[in-house]
Amino acid sequence: MHAPAGLVAAARRYRDLHLEYAALRVVGRGLFLAVMLMVAFLYVLSRATDVLPGANELAIPTAIVSTDVDLGALASGAFSRTSASVVSITGAMTLIISAMLSGHALRDGTRRAVLGEAAGRIRLFSWGTVVVAIALSVVVLLTWLLTLATSIRYRAWVTLLGRDVGTGTVNAGKVLVVLLAVALIAGAVLISVRAITGTLSSRSVAASLVIAVVVVGANFFLLYTYIGALINPNVSAGLVLILTLLLWVNIVVRLHLGTLGWAFSQPPRD
Repeated sequence: MHAPAGLVAAARRYRDLHLEYAALRVVGRGLFLAVMLMVAFLYVLSRATDVLPGANELAIPTAIVSTDVDLGALASGAFSRTSASVVSITGAMTLIISAMLSGHALRDGTRRAVLGEAAGRIRLFSWGTVVVAIALSVVVLLTWLLTLATSIRYRAWVTLLGRDVGTGTVNAGKVLVVLLAVALIAGAVLISVRAITGTLSSRSVAASLVIAVVVVGANFFLLYTYIGALINPNVSAGLVLILTLLLWVNIVVRLHLGTLGWAFSQPPRD
């Protein structure tokens, strides 16, 4: 049984353009950025649990947890332990440097996946790298927070809104939040492709949607795994966080470069 010609061409392009090396560069730099962004996420989580009416108003499908478990205290404790070493001048510099290095590596890999050998080299200190670094940080953190919003229980929404809006309305709102996360990621990919090529094709649109859907799914896996680890006292949450972030970064980066490599492995039809 032979693989489809499109996948063969994409695999060949991935190998010939050394996109695996480009992916490793992004992963090596992006893990530091992901850790810093997770600290920011923990801060928002600890503040959000203070606003929510109950001790545990987050529904985590991967863990069965009593509503009496004080998730806010667990999140605040994790934030305090983690932020002790990163919320400082050194931590701020680490965030800026890791964002710049990650943005540069991602920009370089994306250009190579799209343009091939004609991609050339780009400078680290450039406005394009600054824009990509900021956009990357904002989109990642925002989509994590949107994922968190979908886990808030129905009764918490009723209390926050001050009236019973119905489970159908809340569920529809959660679907819209997921679609918003998909749109943010797909839009960011399409903007980057448009900036590189000056045009968009049906393949690039399809690639952006595939990337967005899988990344949103990976976000759920990342956050549910980590929050589940926070709740379980027999699990080292710090170790789970690093390993899960490493897996998340690897999946997202290779998916991004590989899918774009597929989209541009053949001349566009339109």
